[in-house]
Amino acid sequence: MRRIYLDNAATAFPKAPGTGDAIRRYIDERCVSLYRTESSLAEDSFDILLSLRTMLAKLFNYPHQECIAFTRSITESMNWIIKGLFCKGDHIIVSSNEHNAVMRPINQCGIEYSRLNADREGFNDYSGLEDILQSNTKGIIINVSGNVSGAIQDLAPVADFAKKHSILFIVDTAQAAPSVDIDMSELGIAALGFTGHKGFLGPEGTGGMILRRDTAEAINPLIAGGTGSESDREELPRTLPERLSPGTENMPGLAGLEEAMRYTLKHLDEIRAKERRMTELLYEGLTSIKDVEIRGPGLEKPRNNVISITVKGRDEAEIAALLLERSNIETRVGLHCSPSAHKTIGTFPSGTLRFSPGPFTAEEDIEVTIKTLKEILDE
Repeated sequence: MRRIYLDNAATAFPKAPGTGDAIRRYIDERCVSLYRTESSLAEDSFDILLSLRTMLAKLFNYPHQECIAFTRSITESMNWIIKGLFCKGDHIIVSSNEHNAVMRPINQCGIEYSRLNADREGFNDYSGLEDILQSNTKGIIINVSGNVSGAIQDLAPVADFAKKHSILFIVDTAQAAPSVDIDMSELGIAALGFTGHKGFLGPEGTGGMILRRDTAEAINPLIAGGTGSESDREELPRTLPERLSPGTENMPGLAGLEEAMRYTLKHLDEIRAKERRMTELLYEGLTSIKDVEIRGPGLEKPRNNVISITVKGRDEAEIAALLLERSNIETRVGLHCSPSAHKTIGTFPSGTLRFSPGPFTAEEDIEVTIKTLKEILDE
């Protein structure tokens, strides 16, 4: 039975062409410990990292490539940022759409926070920003693109607010990059987390962060260890990006990510258009089914490829199981690691059934999904 994959918000599938070959080629032919082993192959590894930093710097319009560091996921990146820049006694403003990758480290560290309200479609309400500002407010964190509602946030009001009050503006781009244009320099973003395995169509276990120069110099690194540089000192390195890159990089994964990113950015307009078209087809098909309610913005508003639904009088988990059993349709059901986002749109604690098509989704996949869902709900 054909695999119908509609969970690209969790991880992209298929990956970009050539991604697996790049990983295999690195492991089979190019494996070396960068900055450590005296090898003619070290240049290949350096070139991979340079290529990645160059593409990311251009995409997010931030010139300081030395302030780009790689992690195993955006979850790790947000932990780096939160635990490295804030501490107990500080106050942070967060949106109502934050993922547990943000909320759990904040709570773990005992950092005080206030939550910005959002409407029932998942869009932030910035009118209350001044009301929740405190004397010890040090930063504001915004999830650019919802993994529950699909709403894409306007970042300009946050940028103005952060600049006005001299606080750190931090963004989570897990569901946004590279589909949403984000200009770090124009918006004055202090720190940005990204993941490699979603919109960039790369392998799991890859991600990173881009820090403003002053942020990169001030952050307390989450992890410390060998870097292959300044080895005469037992203190943290002073140079960048070494200060942000302890231990051995996941070079096989980053080789795959570099291949995937080159493909994705080369075909970005095509990918955006295809993903948008598949989202529209799915959205329109779902609106034609009785008792299905889409929990998020309509197609006329800024939204991504995430479509969350509830079905009147039915268990969404049972529906997800039947979609898989009957037509091999893969979706995600539950709270999607974002309980506050579900409270915002009124689907807590039961959650939603979430669909997220990608650039390789076919029209036939959407047609089969709508047909199968109708059959299930007609029973």
